Amino acid sequence: MPDVFGVIDEITFLGYLIRTLIVGVIGFFVGRFVSRRAVSQLTTYDFALIWILGAITVSPLLDGKVSFTYMLVPLLTLISWHIILSLISLKNRRFSFFFNGKPALLIDNGRVVVKNLKRQFINIELLLSELRVNGVFDVSQVKYAILEPNGFISVIKYDRESHVTPKDMKLPVSATEIPLIVINEGHLIPENLKQLDVDESWLMNKLAKQNISDINEVFLGTLNQSKSLYVLKNEDCSSASET
Repeated sequence: MPDVFGVIDEITFLGYLIRTLIVGVIGFFVGRFVSRRAVSQLTTYDFALIWILGAITVSPLLDGKVSFTYMLVPLLTLISWHIILSLISLKNRRFSFFFNGKPALLIDNGRVVVKNLKRQFINIELLLSELRVNGVFDVSQVKYAILEPNGFISVIKYDRESHVTPKDMKLPVSATEIPLIVINEGHLIPENLKQLDVDESWLMNKLAKQNISDINEVFLGTLNQSKSLYVLKNEDCSSASET
């Protein structure tokens, strides 16, 4: 039976195999012992913890001179700290915000919160893609969008978009149309206009009907196949801070 637990200058193949199995068992129990939140919904603190635990757990495989004693001591210490900090977070709201982060409003009552978008390094394209993941293809339907501490975005639609469906009223349903961005923070996107078979003059006429004479006044403009234009002006963007 090869030596696998102590400090080993030259580890044999069988010893390496046994160490691998032991590390696998330890990793399994660490995953079972750490709270499910840290595994399924990673906050910044949870991500750092899992990353460090993973590095420590595999250290006996990377260096034969690292004994399991050297590995278990910091491993158990970090797990203990995780439990203690999680318990404190349950009791203290400010402490929880510090370690887990705070939710941030990205859309507040239909207004895009530009300040929070920039703070979270989220651009319009990324925000719209996250809305689509939530089953929302038109930003005009969104009342609130909240970036949660675990990185997910929660979306709340306007009441008019939520309750009664065509199925409830037994009405015919038209195909869902995905709007394209034609104006992004004052910049025109010609390729999307071309794809929708319209030109800049057509767009400017549409904007003029909404008392907009300059594209720079528009933070976001989207257009669908039915030529329905949604415009969010810079002055309509909220400057609300995090919740």
